[in-house]
Amino acid sequence: MSQIIDQGNAGGLRGRLAFGVTISAAIILVPAVLVAALAIYLNGVPWHSASIDVAELQTRLTLRFYGMWGHAEDPGRYLTVDAPQGTTTIAMTAPDWAHNARTGVYLTPARQIAILGPVGDDYLVSLDPLSVDRTRGPGDDWTYLGAFDYELLPRSERQLRFIAADEQAECIPMRGNGVDPSQARKAARQRDCAYYMRSVAQ
Repeated sequence: MSQIIDQGNAGGLRGRLAFGVTISAAIILVPAVLVAALAIYLNGVPWHSASIDVAELQTRLTLRFYGMWGHAEDPGRYLTVDAPQGTTTIAMTAPDWAHNARTGVYLTPARQIAILGPVGDDYLVSLDPLSVDRTRGPGDDWTYLGAFDYELLPRSERQLRFIAADEQAECIPMRGNGVDPSQARKAARQRDCAYYMRSVAQ
């Protein structure tokens, strides 16, 4: 007895099977792709950033906040120093930039840049050669240039901005942590520092 195969129906079955496999693969892959895209966005695109040029040193400082807070190993706070001698980025350790943005900038008599962040997250940048160390006090002869902090905008929005020293007095937020005797600028260290201003376009 001969067997008759309906080639048209067999082709249709193969097509339906291929379509089903494609749909199943898409169902599996789409969430993975979305998660990967979100991770790339959180790690690669800053949620906030601002820059300041230190004219005396021909150097630009850029502070960037990435959406990774809550991770003890990487709070997502990076400060990049672009100087004539090169570029370096400091992976700052202070947590929760959403509530602790304020980061002070100082010029030392030795033409170094001191960065004093929240809760003692402090650094000293030497430019020739370009290097970064943890800073120690007292720093009383440093010139306060200003600080990175949020500007409050209408509808409770905000943006990171550099606030010059003549716009607001120096303040270093410690968030309830005690002041170590070795920390610089002890007189300016306070429990909290208020937002510096509200946008006039309320």
